[in-house]
Amino acid sequence: MIMVWRFIFLVLFLGCDFAPASAETLTSSNVQIVWKVSNRFRLFRDPNIFKQQELAWRQYGQHVNQRSGSTEDSAMFYYNSSVLGTEHVLNDRRIPFTNILRTKFDWRGWAASAVGETCWNEKQRRHTGCSDIETYVNPKFHEIEIQLKPVDSKNLVSEFNCIWHVGDGKELKAPCDESVKAYLPYPEGATISVNVEGERPISIDARVKDILILGLGDSFASGEGNPDVPVELDENHRSQNLYPARVNGDVSGSAVWLDQLCHRSLYSHQLRAALQIGLENPHGAVTFMGYSCSGASIDKGILGSQSYVEYVSEKSRKSSDSLIRPTTGGKKDTQLYWALRELCKVELGNDNGTWICPQGQFRRNVDFVFLSVGGNDVGFANLVAWSTLRDGASSVLAKFFGATVPADQFAANVKEKLGPSYARLAHALEASVPLSNGDMAYDPSRIVLTAYPDILADENGNTCAGVDGSDQPEDAYAANQSLDRFSSWLVVTKSKLDQAHAQLDVLHRSMGELAEANGWTYAGRAYNDQPFKGHGFCAQRKDRADDPAEMLMIPCWGKSERPTQTCQSTIFANGAGWKPYDPATQNYPYALRQRWVRSFNDAVMVMNQKVVDKYGVIDEPASKANFSETTGAMHPSAEGHASMADAILIDLRPELAKVFSEEQK
Repeated sequence: MIMVWRFIFLVLFLGCDFAPASAETLTSSNVQIVWKVSNRFRLFRDPNIFKQQELAWRQYGQHVNQRSGSTEDSAMFYYNSSVLGTEHVLNDRRIPFTNILRTKFDWRGWAASAVGETCWNEKQRRHTGCSDIETYVNPKFHEIEIQLKPVDSKNLVSEFNCIWHVGDGKELKAPCDESVKAYLPYPEGATISVNVEGERPISIDARVKDILILGLGDSFASGEGNPDVPVELDENHRSQNLYPARVNGDVSGSAVWLDQLCHRSLYSHQLRAALQIGLENPHGAVTFMGYSCSGASIDKGILGSQSYVEYVSEKSRKSSDSLIRPTTGGKKDTQLYWALRELCKVELGNDNGTWICPQGQFRRNVDFVFLSVGGNDVGFANLVAWSTLRDGASSVLAKFFGATVPADQFAANVKEKLGPSYARLAHALEASVPLSNGDMAYDPSRIVLTAYPDILADENGNTCAGVDGSDQPEDAYAANQSLDRFSSWLVVTKSKLDQAHAQLDVLHRSMGELAEANGWTYAGRAYNDQPFKGHGFCAQRKDRADDPAEMLMIPCWGKSERPTQTCQSTIFANGAGWKPYDPATQNYPYALRQRWVRSFNDAVMVMNQKVVDKYGVIDEPASKANFSETTGAMHPSAEGHASMADAILIDLRPELAKVFSEEQK
């Protein structure tokens, strides 16, 4: 009997040793676990907004892949024009990369449906729109999407169900060919594992690299000229019997901004650059905190309180005239204070006029500071006023622009004022902002100063032509057509515009030298690589001259002697009709066009800003007298901001590659 049992045991042993074992379904050799952060731009409360951007970016990539040339050239072109390409996909009123007009087109632009779905709380003027500030600055986790990628296309996993685990999170079950969503702890990360029932799991370690970016600066950084929701104009209502008027004549008809007082919008080049960083790094995320404000300078805006570009009127006690003043804030209305009160765990202190976080009690360190400032410090708006105001023009206009500065005085301001102003800012940032790269307690190279683009060139890259003493009528020049609504006050002359244009190079060279002296990174490509060449405020695409987006003149009701001349007011104007297009049905503020700069006419069609009284009622006489409708003129359009974002990223990607490689350590 013992021999029988020995024989049975031997048979079983040999059978176990030599019988073919069943192959495991999932192994590291036949599938890969792939994952990405679902919403990699945390300012968006609704992940679908990010997905819309991601889809548009990938659609642009597919278009680039169809171009002729090497794979390397296509890849370089793709990454160097990604933000602009994404903007084209989202806001082109034609089916992207065709001449076919869309049947469904939101004339307001993509940001109109996104501005109400962010973590910015405009009432509090803090990033508390999604949760408390601690959670926004220091996320406890990121939602991720996980799926299996077969190494060989012949490996079919669709017939199996997978069991997923992410760290200590609950078990997730789904068909193996479908993705699952889970929460990955931050900053420590976790192990992601997957298996089919009864088999051993395969796993990877995953960790999100979340970078914090501050945006500081002036109107070129805030997105001035590009409200998230533009004004809507009415074909049945005209102002001054000629020009288009708002559908809603009260303040409810005003343009809508992410931050109303600062005229900060989702089209800001700082925001678009930060968003693109998120798009390009699937295992990363960007926490963006933007504070740029239109009208800001270094001493009046970033370090000290500033006057906003929104104006308030008060009736004079001695006459019926209105007293106009800018909306102003208190001593805490500074960008540095706004940033630090969200970064610091305790109440801020003040050290000789500089806001600081006591004992460095920060919620987290800052990875990059995007900075655009200097133009208002040396009088760029004043130079524009000098180059466009007619001789003897209303002193009210000069006052609105902050007085005029001729070209030689502007050059002197750049030489004398810019250096000391940048030095004060550099010292304040070092004293107050926790800008670390891990190896250095404070790394000034993480401050990225952006160049101002050349906004004064026509479609051929030449300075916009102006009145030069010839017999040509003023409205024969494209530059003058672009400000025809205000031609009684403004005119472009060749001499003055040439002088103003030359000062752009003076400012650019000085900014680059001073950035280097302070240890900052100068993103000079926005000027140096001439991305705006052919896209200035007077540029037109001649083969689409009948497209309302390409027309420089503002719609008006009436007739004129020449097609390029503004409408003439007559007793018969009521039956004349709109020219050159209907402002209600053919106004496309964000459609693609040759000019990437808002003209004075564009400002009326996109923002149409009004002066309001202390009760929130529009003061039309004050608006007219103070030229408020042109607020936002001579600033980049959404396409211009997208191009500026691309220019920044070309210089920044090598450093970003180092930062995101840390997730593997």
